[in-house]
Amino acid sequence: MVHRTFRNEFANSSKVVRAVVPGDTRRSAFIGRYLGNVISVLHHHHAAEDDLLWPKLLDRMPFDGSTFQRAEDEHAVIGAAIDKVERARSVWARQPGLDTGEQLAAAIEELSARADEHFDYEEMNVVPLIAQHITQGEWQEFIDRGAATVGPKNLWFSLAYSGFLLADATPEERRRFLASVPAPLRIVVTLLGGRAHAGYRAKLAV
Repeated sequence: MVHRTFRNEFANSSKVVRAVVPGDTRRSAFIGRYLGNVISVLHHHHAAEDDLLWPKLLDRMPFDGSTFQRAEDEHAVIGAAIDKVERARSVWARQPGLDTGEQLAAAIEELSARADEHFDYEEMNVVPLIAQHITQGEWQEFIDRGAATVGPKNLWFSLAYSGFLLADATPEERRRFLASVPAPLRIVVTLLGGRAHAGYRAKLAV
């Protein structure tokens, strides 16, 4: 689910940036914050993999060390692409123009391409190993790490992001996602996630 959402949001973001009228700082500021939030989710997702999943898998499957090393190496490549996006985002959010917008859109497209390659590799080579060798409790610890990043400043975006995740989810994916969310947050997601998602989608429409 989370890979699908990252793919969709990054693929859409370059189009959204290019559609902003030069000088429309109100819209560029909103889109800049949205993009920064999506990148923050990706960063925390990869940090949790590096800290909580890869060491356990490597300990249990030392003969597959090259598999996890490639995943970590790709995280570093994505991190460099993120840095380019962040530099361009900072400028464009304050000074939305044709040149600054194109620089940001191109950086997003590079990040999207690197992330897609990485997701393809993980889904083919790593996700099956997680299913086989990571316990339910360990997986829940990984999920909880992400939930811990939700706070007052990013709550509405986090609710919208849950809506992004659930928008294309199968009934079984939806059930498993909601079951993994801490109970207090699950109630808020159920009540307000759809509204937050619809609000973001309307504001991000090209």
